[in-house]
Amino acid sequence: MSKQVDYAMQLLIALSKLDKESFLSLRMFSQESNISFLFLQRIARSLKVAGMIDAARGVHGGYFMTREAKGITVKEVIEAVDGPFGITSCSRGKLCPRKGKCTSKKLFDKINKKI
Repeated sequence: MSKQVDYAMQLLIALSKLDKESFLSLRMFSQESNISFLFLQRIARSLKVAGMIDAARGVHGGYFMTREAKGITVKEVIEAVDGPFGITSCSRGKLCPRKGKCTSKKLFDKINKKI
């Protein structure tokens, strides 16, 4: 798991613990978790684009969940911050030099779908 995914998971867990009308200051979370504020901003932007979180501006603003935490999968978090997920390059949509000859593609596709 990449650092981005690790930190995204930490951020989502912190957000999921908030009351419904509460917001999380990214700067405060950065200081409390000892994670670079700029790195967290990039991660938060990716999670926002993926529709998992949003931000409220202002003095008392901050980030909040837009979806139930229970409904967010690890795969969704990975894809939000790292891009397409797949256990092999061909399962991420990339070209495979062994296309048509690979004996394990069906197995890898099946595993990838389960994940």
